[in-house]
Amino acid sequence: MTNAAPAGSADPRRWRALTVSLVGAFMVLLDVSIVNVAVPSIEREFGVSAGTVQWVVSGYALAFGLALVPAGRLGDAIGRRRMFLIALSAFALTSALTGAAQTTWWLLAARLLQGVAGGMLIPQNVGLIQDMFRGAERARAFGVLGSVVGLSTATGPVVGGLILNLAGNPDGWRWVFYVNVPIGLVALVLAARLVPARSTAGTRGTPLDLVGSLLLGAGVLSLLPVVSTESGGAGWLWSLFVPAALLLTSFTRWEVRTARRGRAPLLDPQLAKTAGFPTGSAIALVYFTGFTGVWVVLALFLQDGLGYSPLRSGLAVTPFALGSAVSAVFAGRAVPRFGRWLIVAGLLAAAIGMVATALILDRVAGDAAAWAAAGPLLVAGLGGGMVVSPNTSLTL
Repeated sequence: MTNAAPAGSADPRRWRALTVSLVGAFMVLLDVSIVNVAVPSIEREFGVSAGTVQWVVSGYALAFGLALVPAGRLGDAIGRRRMFLIALSAFALTSALTGAAQTTWWLLAARLLQGVAGGMLIPQNVGLIQDMFRGAERARAFGVLGSVVGLSTATGPVVGGLILNLAGNPDGWRWVFYVNVPIGLVALVLAARLVPARSTAGTRGTPLDLVGSLLLGAGVLSLLPVVSTESGGAGWLWSLFVPAALLLTSFTRWEVRTARRGRAPLLDPQLAKTAGFPTGSAIALVYFTGFTGVWVVLALFLQDGLGYSPLRSGLAVTPFALGSAVSAVFAGRAVPRFGRWLIVAGLLAAAIGMVATALILDRVAGDAAAWAAAGPLLVAGLGGGMVVSPNTSLTL
């Protein structure tokens, strides 16, 4: 018995299946930022420096990024439903391993594995939307996905602060990871029942481009190790751009050559010529390059610098989460009318809000800091919600 809908027909469970898959996506993306408020607690638990413990955040992002493209092709090759279930199971397991860490190296290794599992899951959401939806419904589904991306990143510090406050002990940070286990298991059962086992015509069974995967992974990896600067500064990191450029150039040439031979490339070169895709990808790159690190800096500043509790630190950035939630709903509906201009306005508001926040926190200390920064963070959140959802929808 198969869960697939007949070819050419819309699966009646498609919106329920999308909801289940987005629960998994929300959980994975939440772990990019939820851990930020736990960083000071982890730092004290293991007695390590801030530079070392930041790898808990950056290691996850590094592994996550490396897994995205190969995992997307694996979903094409073996089926997106199967790949989604594998990735979700791996994410729940690695979350438990991370929460149970007894040493710094155990913690960092588990976070790397958790990042790989997360990077395996997210491309399946995009593929499932492509499979299950058509026309205007597909645009709506991508808009919902974009909202989940923005909201998960924005609400992470708040959710993390609440979990740490409820745990209420020195090991409370572990529950930031343990909470993924029950949620993941419930999502796993629902996904097995609701997500259709539909293959993508012409791609299932196609072998993975291993050479392309290695070249892309090595190239991206060369760009990412920029966290710890305690040993003599970070000047040597600039030298990594040379091998990165060579590897990524080799990857591009290999993909063009693979496509010309009639084989399935890891990344279709035609995407570079698809209207809106290069621009949208560049916007996403710039936006998330900036915002992913902001919450780490704010958590360390508020907790280590101003003495805030994890919960209070998370609540201090709530205005951003609220602004993002409100504008994401509006922006998803307004995309057809305003198009890319909506993204431009969002980027401008986000930039103004974050610059104002930095200036205020440089001048205001103590209890008044959170209140003084609330307005600018709200503006930044309103802008952020106008960037992620519309950009995702228009690009994909």
